Amino acid sequence: RQVALAFLVRRAGVFTIPKAARVEHALENAAAGELTLSAEEEARLDRAFPRGRPGRGVPVL
Repeated sequence: RQVALAFLVRRAGVFTIPKAARVEHALENAAAGELTLSAEEEARLDRAFPRGRPGRGVPVL
């Protein structure tokens, strides 16, 4: 979850609402802000989850 959150919060025009049902979840979500992804890691994620016209429904990562 931390990698996904770190990736998404750094994308322009993307707003994330991470679930935090427990204190541990909130701490994990906050730790994602400290995670640094390399350019190659970000490129791999971009290829795996390309931006474009949304399909039907809400995409979930």
